[in-house]
Amino acid sequence: MKRESFFCLLVLLSALPALAERPNILFIITDDQERKEFNFLPEGRDEYGKPRNLSPNIDQLATEGLVLLNQYVSSPVCTPSRYAVLTGTYASRSPAFARAVADGEQINITWNTHIDRETPNLARTLRQAGYFTGAVGKNHVVEVEERGRAAPPEDADPRQPEVAAYYATKQRQQVEAFKASGFDFAASLYAGNLPGHTCKALEFHNMDWITDGALNFLDQWEGTARPFFLYVATTLNHGPGPRNKKYTGDPLATPAGYLEKPLSVQPPRSSIPERLKQAGLPIEGQACDVLWLDDGIGAILKKLEALKALDNTIIFYFDDHGVEDGKGSLYQGGIKSVSFVWAPRYVKGGRQTTVNVSNIDFAPTIMELCDVPERDRYPMDGKSFVPVLKGSEVDIHEYLFFELGATRAVLKDEWKYLAFRLPKSLPENSSEPYTHLADRPGGRGSEGPAMDFYPNYYDKDQLYNIRNDPLERRNLYGEVAQKDKVAAMRQLLREAVAKVPGPFAEFKATSVTESEK
Repeated sequence: MKRESFFCLLVLLSALPALAERPNILFIITDDQERKEFNFLPEGRDEYGKPRNLSPNIDQLATEGLVLLNQYVSSPVCTPSRYAVLTGTYASRSPAFARAVADGEQINITWNTHIDRETPNLARTLRQAGYFTGAVGKNHVVEVEERGRAAPPEDADPRQPEVAAYYATKQRQQVEAFKASGFDFAASLYAGNLPGHTCKALEFHNMDWITDGALNFLDQWEGTARPFFLYVATTLNHGPGPRNKKYTGDPLATPAGYLEKPLSVQPPRSSIPERLKQAGLPIEGQACDVLWLDDGIGAILKKLEALKALDNTIIFYFDDHGVEDGKGSLYQGGIKSVSFVWAPRYVKGGRQTTVNVSNIDFAPTIMELCDVPERDRYPMDGKSFVPVLKGSEVDIHEYLFFELGATRAVLKDEWKYLAFRLPKSLPENSSEPYTHLADRPGGRGSEGPAMDFYPNYYDKDQLYNIRNDPLERRNLYGEVAQKDKVAAMRQLLREAVAKVPGPFAEFKATSVTESEK
């Protein structure tokens, strides 16, 4: 062996113990979970204070960990939320908007935000830092080049060889895209929300299949002598139904086609109603699917314990955005979500914090926890909240910025300012008014609750004191007493939009009128 090669080998071997001591990261991101699905929140308790759900694993992690009561989402719909988590940057930085920015167009952020093979992201950075990286579950953010024949019709039979081959190929392309984006391992992937991605016979949630993918990842990781980063993205508790009974779907159905036999990686689905009855809980509500999700998390935790890896694992749990009365909007019901962090070895747990954090903060926080050198990190909009994990209650942000559709907003202290500006490219005389997402006249069904709940929905400018008015019922923008606050918040929004790509109405204009100052 040459002297240089021998020296490199010695350096590598000397680094292995330190590498193994770095924490593992398990990041769980759920989909459209309502606040009533979490026993550790007030909404998760009935009028007598009794838990609404049977979720022993989630409850224990939250109780022993740090609950982030003021967890915010910079762009609160599925795709841009995932983009922010995996990149630590605002969704407007997605390469999907490069052409629009070059043409000077206002960016309209919806489900059109993607990570391509060149996008700097958390997984690639951790892999370069020596981590074994993996992803299972819902994609809805990594760009996939689907090649081959057209999708089968909705009524196709997945047991037909040509149909089975199509879905197997589609799954393989999903895996390839994840690996090209920085993941060493990828399995059990859903392209996005269930409707439209498979024929009807396969259009079912399969938490067992996602769990199986996570367990397979851990099996592969075991012999690597490297720390791991595992991104587990469930499709629960997003639609479609059957409502509150998603666990009753076909256990053989997956986006990759039919399984040969049902999986047995977590407690049997058939036991879910009986266990709820024994706990004195009804089976008509959301509790069945919450327990199904909790069973999957429990199976992963059990595997980590068996591998003697749980003690050195930091678990992040994050619901992708708010749902009730706010999905698809920058109101509190959309941008405020649920999350907690568990790791007795690294986190001062058994507490809840009111420090404001955003989903753009996950990536820089994880990089710091994993000792990624500053020189190996790319520029991010988020900030590390490691001090908060260790016990600090000092704010890490001066203010928070939000962007979605034709709206932008800033939140500072108890004040929220929201601006609604339709792009000039939209037709002026539409049969129905454009909504905050501004991607179709009249809006989408998922926007309906916000349109009905917030009385000032179509106001161009909105100012709220969320401490006194948490449901944002009273728009203070036009009140004389708030003139100075309006000016300050508008200036803050100018500063925020100046830092991200693309113009936004008068807030990124080359000049402003006296009335706008």
